[in-house]
Amino acid sequence: MDNEKSQEILRLITEKKIAYQRAVALSAQALTEDERNSIRQVLSDYDPFKIEISPSYFYRKNTIIERNANKGTVRKELDDLRKKMIKFTPQELLEFRHKNVRESQNNFSGIYIIHNCVKDIYYVGQAERVLNRAYKHFLENGGSPGVYKDYLLGDKFSISLIPLENTSFSSPNELEDNAIRAYDSLIPYGYNRSPGNVMDKHIFKSDNYQKAAELILDKIKGTDMFSSLSNNDKRMEYTRTLLSELVLPSNTHFLLNFVKMIKAYQKVNKKVFRNDHTLL
Repeated sequence: MDNEKSQEILRLITEKKIAYQRAVALSAQALTEDERNSIRQVLSDYDPFKIEISPSYFYRKNTIIERNANKGTVRKELDDLRKKMIKFTPQELLEFRHKNVRESQNNFSGIYIIHNCVKDIYYVGQAERVLNRAYKHFLENGGSPGVYKDYLLGDKFSISLIPLENTSFSSPNELEDNAIRAYDSLIPYGYNRSPGNVMDKHIFKSDNYQKAAELILDKIKGTDMFSSLSNNDKRMEYTRTLLSELVLPSNTHFLLNFVKMIKAYQKVNKKVFRNDHTLL
């Protein structure tokens, strides 16, 4: 009986893999042979044994310099917004523990700025749904240990919730990192233990790589498989299989950045990607 069960499980796994391969192969058929040859030529210059400084390194370095230099401007923008918006006390914020209270409000994507009015120090955080996250910092083991410790000691706090759409920034990561720098909220001057995510975008090594990626993305974005890519593991598995189906050269740089490109495209287009796709 155990052997029969094992064979049945193996059969189901095999069928699932075959169905997955067929679906990816269908995606690959969206590209013509001429397009595949063109992409193949572009990606063939990759040498895994050649030591190169990643373009991401220069992007990160220059971005950090630019954001540090722009701290004053960002601080003024966010301070102006905070003056116009309601400020919450920890007790008021804790009301959002209740789902019905959160659902009665606009639960937006953005950042929250927690200000310790006694010590004049800050914590900056971000969330796709700010009301689901900000209050947790005033619960044990819910967020920043430093914030919670000072809250228990009786320090006065003021919390601002800022929607991304009200700012000049294009993503929560960009907004959060700029705000952390603007309010000097990194330890030891604040509560944040690390800066925000500076590398939240794909950086291809050349314009030709970028064009090749855009061509592939344009061809596959309307397929059923593409709509099932709801997390990075699925995006990575799909991309590896797709590049193999297209018989493209093994190119780690292109692979990793194409995965990021898919995620960025999905986010910008605000599509809902299901986790329960029948092929996955």
